[in-house]
Amino acid sequence: MINKVTRQKASHQVLAQLKEGISNGTFPVGEKLPSENLLAEAFGVSRVPVREALGILEVSGIISSRQGGGHRVEQHSLLSKYQPLVLEIADPDEVEALLEMREVIEQQAACMAAERHTEQELRAIELALNDFKHCTLDEGLIGHREDYLFHRAIMQASHNPFFVQILDNMHELYLGVLVYSLSKNLGRQDERQRVIDEHQRVFMAIKARDPAAATAAMQNHLSNVRGKLRRLDHEELG
Repeated sequence: MINKVTRQKASHQVLAQLKEGISNGTFPVGEKLPSENLLAEAFGVSRVPVREALGILEVSGIISSRQGGGHRVEQHSLLSKYQPLVLEIADPDEVEALLEMREVIEQQAACMAAERHTEQELRAIELALNDFKHCTLDEGLIGHREDYLFHRAIMQASHNPFFVQILDNMHELYLGVLVYSLSKNLGRQDERQRVIDEHQRVFMAIKARDPAAATAAMQNHLSNVRGKLRRLDHEELG
């Protein structure tokens, strides 16, 4: 049974009820989940918190996206999947703290990538950027995995293995925060285009081997992400 959500953060409640429905067999393994529109109507919320919750379940391997739309429940051990579900729906303070760390590390990574990248590494960044653009322009996709791979390619091009190691060690947490952030852009085409433009500026600065411009572009991008989340979280709770 699905219950209407209350004043508590909507995405937390949507995720909790979806997990419970998968656990008790309401949503059986191998079957498609109801559409986002049907879930949003049942929960009494917009599609944004529904997509946010679905994104976390997908990152955790509990559901998968289906070609042509929709999600299917995957075979899984509830104990093995739910216990390490690192982020679920991120606490805004945790997201803020992670973004602070990202600003420090990724500004330096972008600077070093501008100085040190090979042509092969530049091509990898460009391919990741193009994949991210494709997903971001599709209203049905969040693009969190593609965003992750773009930033990881930049860290690889920095030629500092510790940057990549830090990112890989935080893989699930990082993906969860990307879901949290990018899902806020769903239905906001201006925000989605802004993120594309910011990624493009980072890439162009790295391609031009301009460390100062690459640093500034990455700082601007992550600062804008933090500002957007503060604003939208305030609106959601207001």
